[in-house]
Amino acid sequence: MNTIPKNNLGYRLWKTLCRQSWTLKYIGRKYHAKQFALCLFLTFIWMAARAETGRGHLPRGYLIGQQVGVYNVSQYGAISTAKEADILFGALKGKLSAVEFEPLYYHDQDLRAARVVAGAANRHGVELWSSTFRLVSRLQGFGRIPAEFQACVMETNGSIVPALDENGHPLFDVLNPEAVDQYLARYRVAYIQPMKGLLQGIIFNEDVIPYQSRWKNERRPDYWRNATFSRRVLDLWKEYCRTNNIRHEGQLVAKFPVHQPQMVTQGGGQTQFFPGYLVPQTIVPGQAFVDLPRAQGVWKAWQEFLAEQFAANWIAKVARAFHEVNAGNARWHGALYFGLHQWSLPYEQILDQQFCVPKSHRWGAWGLQRGCDLERIARLPEIDVVVCETYPPIRANLENFIAEFSRITRAAGKQFGLMLHRDDDWPLGGRDSESDRWAVIRKYNPTVIERFPIRRMLSNDKSYQPEQEKIFQREWENYRCLASP
Repeated sequence: MNTIPKNNLGYRLWKTLCRQSWTLKYIGRKYHAKQFALCLFLTFIWMAARAETGRGHLPRGYLIGQQVGVYNVSQYGAISTAKEADILFGALKGKLSAVEFEPLYYHDQDLRAARVVAGAANRHGVELWSSTFRLVSRLQGFGRIPAEFQACVMETNGSIVPALDENGHPLFDVLNPEAVDQYLARYRVAYIQPMKGLLQGIIFNEDVIPYQSRWKNERRPDYWRNATFSRRVLDLWKEYCRTNNIRHEGQLVAKFPVHQPQMVTQGGGQTQFFPGYLVPQTIVPGQAFVDLPRAQGVWKAWQEFLAEQFAANWIAKVARAFHEVNAGNARWHGALYFGLHQWSLPYEQILDQQFCVPKSHRWGAWGLQRGCDLERIARLPEIDVVVCETYPPIRANLENFIAEFSRITRAAGKQFGLMLHRDDDWPLGGRDSESDRWAVIRKYNPTVIERFPIRRMLSNDKSYQPEQEKIFQREWENYRCLASP
């Protein structure tokens, strides 16, 4: 007698029904076997449809690997040919559900290579989620950024200067509506539309407002080094203050806020001193996040304005463009926000009274200081999944971050995802054991699991651990075969 492979979808659903559904067991006792069989068959069809297609309905244990770069030539860690892609995706087939797909640039020859590589992934049954990683700086591929679309930052003395990206080019202003509309239209025609049918989703990879300074885990990101001080942003801020009646000492606010009076002299008439910038400069292990001082008055309004503008003008618009192009595509899964735990979670939104700054790594929770309002992003109708990215070890209070991400995501009615498998420069299992990682995964029950880097899964990687990989694959298979508790 032939046996059904244990990775077969029908087999997994049958086991799930047998283990979890008391309703079907009851029906089986009450009704004739043929009626029970029909009920089971219809249930199977419904569950299969939910598991295999549809925006916002990913199956439990949907595994995304980070990431596959594509470029016009095979360098900088990227691939460019069908042969390379066939080898890569052939090796990954069956080991994951999808990969994050990252075009390194957007010239015509880069886009041709992207379509070739994406076609190979589709032939091997590996789904692709397009990545926004460094997209802001890569928009240079659609034409040099004009001065009116360039972001600005503030120096320590209060002077406002044009911002440059890591390559010395003008930094694109993600808060400028006209800038985003114009370049998004070019991006849509050159990339999103030609890739229709080859992509299954869009991943916002650590998207926050660009920050023009070095940072430390326990030190706040200083507001003046955010790229938020262009003339266009000032106009938007004035409009926001009028609409929301933001006043100081009875006067409507009409200038950028600064926290020290002496900074005003260098602000070119665009800045004003306001009290209430109470965000702590540094935090120390053991401090409860709920007890940290918060921005007040005009500063609270400034943080909320930036987060609202960033979510609406960048996250929502880019996601909407992908959704519109892929309307009617049954294989389109939607948009995923992938947030680093300390950059994306605002300490102001933490509810757990016992959640403290950890001794290991001294993580902060600086979401609003980077323009990221996690609750707002999770509520966006354009976002379907929110993933909490973590950095090991688990003992660095990662469960507290995960729990807050999970609460916020699920309260918004979105699917929750988790990355515990981040192994930058060490082998799988080098920082946290697989048993510990999977225990946390089972506890928080994410729909999506992400893993970085993807090369750890390949036998030609110098840090490949065959026995650890067997454990990973076994745990993954067990997790995705079981119904949600």
